[in-house]
Order: sequence, then C-alpha cells, then structure tokens
Amino acid sequence: MTGLDLPLRRRLHLAAHNLGAQLGVKGLKPVYVRRDGDHFIITTEGHEVAVAAALRWMMYRRGWENRLHRLSWQFGVGDRVQVGAGATVIDIGANVGEFSLRQAANGARVFAVEGDPRVFACLSRNVAGHPDITPIPALLWKEETDLTFYSEPNKADSSVFRPDSAEAVRTITLPATTLDRLAEVHGIDRVDFLKCDAEGAEPEVIEGGRNLLMRTRQVAFDTGAERLGQETAADVERLLTGLGFTVTHETRRRRKITFGHRAA
Repeated sequence: MTGLDLPLRRRLHLAAHNLGAQLGVKGLKPVYVRRDGDHFIITTEGHEVAVAAALRWMMYRRGWENRLHRLSWQFGVGDRVQVGAGATVIDIGANVGEFSLRQAANGARVFAVEGDPRVFACLSRNVAGHPDITPIPALLWKEETDLTFYSEPNKADSSVFRPDSAEAVRTITLPATTLDRLAEVHGIDRVDFLKCDAEGAEPEVIEGGRNLLMRTRQVAFDTGAERLGQETAADVERLLTGLGFTVTHETRRRRKITFGHRAA
C-alpha cells in the first residue's frame, strides 16, 4: 500500500477491511489499491477501475456489483426511471463512469459528461472499449464562459462551488459550456433519461439546457446540500415544472433526488 497518499488511519482501515472480508464479515469484499502514474487502480471482484483518489476504495467495500447497483438505484433506475435497449442517456457528473457502465449494460447509448480533468482521465480509461459510451470532458453551466473550478476527487466533491470539507482542493480555471451546446455538438436530438450530479450547479445546468430538456422524457437530479451547504431542490423543481415535467422528490440512502417525468 505504499505510495497511496493515504494517512495511516486510512491505510489501517483498508487493512482491517480486507481482513474482515477474508473472514466473511458483513458481506465485505476484498479491495486492492495500487498507484498507476497519476491515478490509482482499485481491484475488487475481478473488476478494475481507475480513480483519481485512493480514498475512493471505500465505495467498493461490498464489491463492484453492489456499487453499480446502488448508484443506479439511487438515481431511480428500475423503479422511478426506465432505461432499456436503445435508450439515450446523458450522465452529467459521470465521475469515473460506474453509472454509465451500468446503463450501457442495460442496452443504452450513454453520453458520460465529467468536468474535473483528473477524474475525466479515469472515466476515459474505464469506458475505453465500450462503444455505447461517449466520454465528454465538459463543465456545464448556464452560458459559455470561464469559471473557477475546485477539484476535490477524494469525496467526489469537485465543483464550481468550493466544497466545505475540502481535503485536497486544487483551484483551476476551466471553460464552461451549456447542455444545449453539448447536444448540438454531439448530435443528441432527444433523451430518454438525463441523470445529473452537478455538485450544486443543477439550476445552471437546467438553464443552459432548456431546449434539450424539452426533448427529454425522464430526469433525476441530485439536489442535496452541495451548493455552499444549501439544497437546490426548490430551484430545480421550479425550473423543471416550467419545462413541463411532473416533479417528485425522494431521499435514497442519504441522496436527495429530484425526479422529473413528462408524458410519453
């Protein structure tokens, strides 16, 4: 575990976890982490995933399939949202690609959008060889402009709003674009499902994507308290309702999700 940039207590936690997994404790699965250049490779249940921070091993404590299933369920796929063969999915805030990989396995065509350059490098690596996933390096906003961006991959908190618990923040300036412009560039005419985890910038994503959202059937936005400690559910509901969606809210294992559906 040398070179993992983990404090001692985190290294001990990983060692204790793997001991528990070997003993069959609470369904834990072995997790192995190694450095590979600027990134880290996590191995569990025969799967490898590139991540930007070694601390992300904790997402896989109960294995690869559990991680993908849980993330997909949190955004409503399977009950609130239906994604099947031939569906077009946009994954905004794709991180390292787990949600995109699960929807591609469901038969969808996925556009995986990630704004953090360090994380995007991992996303590209993880979806390489999956022809139904298009990774897109884009920071989405309500207009095309340059924005200050705070990169914090340890807790997947990278955002245009400085994270409160910033353990490893790197401040950079990035060009931002709009969802409508992205759709134009990539030839996206209609969307069956749009998932968005924009770390507090959800209202601005909607404002910059009004045209495409009028041609979108289902949406799920993470509207938790990630905008300087404030939730975005009220603003997202107002904007989505104005675009003709029927809106509901749910909390799914500590994720606050705002769903929007329009009649077929």
